[in-house]
Amino acid sequence: MSGDRSRGMARRDFLTSAALASGIGVVAPWANPLIGNANAVGPAQESGFDPKFALEVTLPLALAAYAVADCNTVPLPPGFVQTAVIKVDVGAGSTTAERHPEVTALAFNALIFGMMGRSAATRTAFVAFRGTVTFDDVITDIGVLPEPYAELNKFGCVHSGFQTVYRLVRPSIVNHLAVACEGCDRLLVIGHSLGAALAVLAAPDIFLNMQPNIQPSLTTFAGPTAGLGDFAKAFNNMIKSCFRVVNFLDLVPYVPPWPYVHVGSPICVDSGGSIDPLWRHSLYAYQAGLEKLNKSTV
Repeated sequence: MSGDRSRGMARRDFLTSAALASGIGVVAPWANPLIGNANAVGPAQESGFDPKFALEVTLPLALAAYAVADCNTVPLPPGFVQTAVIKVDVGAGSTTAERHPEVTALAFNALIFGMMGRSAATRTAFVAFRGTVTFDDVITDIGVLPEPYAELNKFGCVHSGFQTVYRLVRPSIVNHLAVACEGCDRLLVIGHSLGAALAVLAAPDIFLNMQPNIQPSLTTFAGPTAGLGDFAKAFNNMIKSCFRVVNFLDLVPYVPPWPYVHVGSPICVDSGGSIDPLWRHSLYAYQAGLEKLNKSTV
């Protein structure tokens, strides 16, 4: 069996087993009408979510966050340019390794977690985080130990594995955000899978602690729950625009289970096609779902 096929089967088994172990893997998509009924377009229409913009800008930027790990120059939406790569800070690893050695090792193995850039024409900057491209990364998604959000006092508790990865890439964002935002008055923060959790953790920190202190607009795809209810409440009070796109039968948005709670507004899509967990979780499935949603709202 090839290495790629073996890893794919391991990821599929892991996603399914993790969701089933949490007690929601099969039932949740049908039990929750808001997420289970992926054909409903009400949330997108009522919330101001623009599926055309998501197809043309935010989803391509999420794809670019993966591609940049393999090459220095990646295709971006028209008008956008890359200004920096989001990398793990080697120096920060000495601190996180003591408390979370396995997660730290996984982050160092991945090393690159996305990219930053801007469109001068639209005065829009972006921070895009990549997600789970290997089975090892998925393990990081399923850790369930909460700890206080490190960047702001009394802001609730978050998933310790996600926060460990964020702490490792945070210096890269601090060092390069101002350049990415030059001449911009809008900031998009985007992520898929693990990258969606990183986007959620980054948003309050970017807004209050990093120049030029632009309130970010979030769009996440296939994101797990990143924090407990106290964090979700504080986040929603601060960040006014946060859309989490959820594909029907994608299992990752259901982990970690309660007491972890989602932030933002859910946007339901249905990619159709295979019910294979890997397909339902992929950005290409989300692209198919957004295309259907876009046609239904025209």
